[in-house]
Amino acid sequence: MTVVVSVQHSRGGSGATTVALTLAYNLSMHGRTLYIEADFLNPMIEKHMLSRSIIPRWSNEWITGETSLNESCIDVSGMFNLASKSLYFLPANSSEGARRRMEILDAEGDKRILKTLEREKWNADVGPLDYVVIDTPPWMYYTLTCISYISNYILYVIRPNIYELSILSDRIENVYSNFICLVIPIINMFNPDIKNMEKFEKEFLERIGIKPVKIPYLSELAVEIDLSRILDRKNRILNYLVDAVEEVVKKPRIFESI
Repeated sequence: MTVVVSVQHSRGGSGATTVALTLAYNLSMHGRTLYIEADFLNPMIEKHMLSRSIIPRWSNEWITGETSLNESCIDVSGMFNLASKSLYFLPANSSEGARRRMEILDAEGDKRILKTLEREKWNADVGPLDYVVIDTPPWMYYTLTCISYISNYILYVIRPNIYELSILSDRIENVYSNFICLVIPIINMFNPDIKNMEKFEKEFLERIGIKPVKIPYLSELAVEIDLSRILDRKNRILNYLVDAVEEVVKKPRIFESI
């Protein structure tokens, strides 16, 4: 069966897209993987593709049921020296009209998003996908809830501050506790030498109760999205996601109850 991992965050600039792309790249070495850009507020992938003409349809259209997954996703394996049909992208549309449309769809009365996600068979090109990584927006509560509902794993990325810790704590208590999924928290840009970091880490463990993945500040990946650096074996974030990837790949018994 296909394992769905959503990468979530509470605000822009947390590094969630870089983590999601790194995760998708790593998983593509274990099985056929699809990266979905569901951050409709701030789409990034389209402008880094070689040509907009290679993008047949958008994730905005797929999630609202206007197009199928098979019609929309693109095999990008060859661009990043991966085996053919191992990594697919489904980018979001960056046009202003699409953004306004997704804001309307955040209303709970519109059930198209949930219908798409519940019915999706996760087939692309030659057959079933092994892994799907969904890069989510920092808001759109209904959209996030629907994606959380169909996720087997949630990687939640925060920067080391109390504000983002409070949001994560609230989501674990009020949203994720209602679904059968495993939450893996990630503290990005973690620096043990900064004053009060030890205090923050202690409070994190007290409030969340889960040992986080800690990724340090990496200057080569901190400025902007650079696909050539992220989807590369030299990407240093790969070293910090080893345990998370192993957890996803082993497909624990929890999936039997979904």
